[in-house]
Amino acid sequence: MDKLPTLKTFIADVKILGYLIVIWLVSYVFVRYFKIRLIGKIRETRGEHVFQLVDKLLTYSIYTVAIILSLNVLGVNIASLIAALGLFSVAVGFAAQTSISNLISGIFLLIDAPFQIGDAVDIGGTTGIVLSIDLLSTKLRTFDNIFVRIPNETVLKSNIKNFAKFDIRRIEAVVGISYDDDIEKAKSAIMEFIESSPLFLAEPEPMILTQELADSSVNLTVRVWTKRVDFLKAKDQLVQGIKETLDRKGITIPFPQIVVHQAK
Repeated sequence: MDKLPTLKTFIADVKILGYLIVIWLVSYVFVRYFKIRLIGKIRETRGEHVFQLVDKLLTYSIYTVAIILSLNVLGVNIASLIAALGLFSVAVGFAAQTSISNLISGIFLLIDAPFQIGDAVDIGGTTGIVLSIDLLSTKLRTFDNIFVRIPNETVLKSNIKNFAKFDIRRIEAVVGISYDDDIEKAKSAIMEFIESSPLFLAEPEPMILTQELADSSVNLTVRVWTKRVDFLKAKDQLVQGIKETLDRKGITIPFPQIVVHQAK
């Protein structure tokens, strides 16, 4: 007779274990399904950073439900637990206002999507490549290989420059020529150099403008367009090419000069 209660207890424990296995197995299947079918489409349409945020939110949500169901199966009073957690969350909320603000800002970044992982950006004066966009912060690798973590609230409030948003970029250079030199001759020489280089695009059309009559020179503004992937190389070639072209044509790039008149 003593063995019957023990057998019933064993069967009850096996049932509980079975329920727990089913709950976590179903949760795992749901997570995998949403990642492959639904969230995978988000990756294709909205980018890697949106995929990562939605993936984390959905995974945490499903496993939270699994934990609550598991506690219920184990006999824990969920209503009392939720009430206690409610009071605890209020206390934590006051202590973690910054984290909550960063979390909400991360959701807004998810919706707005001003940049994606791998983009070159400037966020409030910090420039680098986006490594990840997490729930609380955005992480960058600067061009001198320094890791930077920026809270999402700061990101949302900052001016953001995305250098990778468009396929082409404009390069601008200012060059001064002597007052004794012919402006049109200088413009023609520079334009000839620009048109001979494959790095500079014909459309949008390059422009050379007479910017100002400065103290020691007539300043010309040169504007050209190039493919984004060629930006640094094209910028270097533009400045060097202008200097070499003007040298060959005998056009002077003057040093700053001050003329002093002595009173008699």
